[in-house]
Amino acid sequence: MPDPTLNLAAAGLLCCALLCPGSMVWAGTALDCMPPLAPAPVNDGATRVAYAAEIREEYVAYFDEAQIYLHCLESARAEVTAEVNRAIADYQALGPAPDD
Repeated sequence: MPDPTLNLAAAGLLCCALLCPGSMVWAGTALDCMPPLAPAPVNDGATRVAYAAEIREEYVAYFDEAQIYLHCLESARAEVTAEVNRAIADYQALGPAPDD
């Protein structure tokens, strides 16, 4: 029987890819980036031992999704920086302000 944890992680990546296709390459703003949900901690020792492999896989998927999110934020930051630099150049092209 397939592990439901893996299916949830795969579904999360698929949803991110479908809802935020630019998050892997380009983001217009930070609002285009979807932060991942952190795995819920498993405090019961017996459950941690019995499902250690599945729990590790869930964390690995989370870390992968976090990297996608951080890359998305970096892309958005780079886009805003480029826009600000273009605006500065346009502003400077106006020349000195006339004296009032």
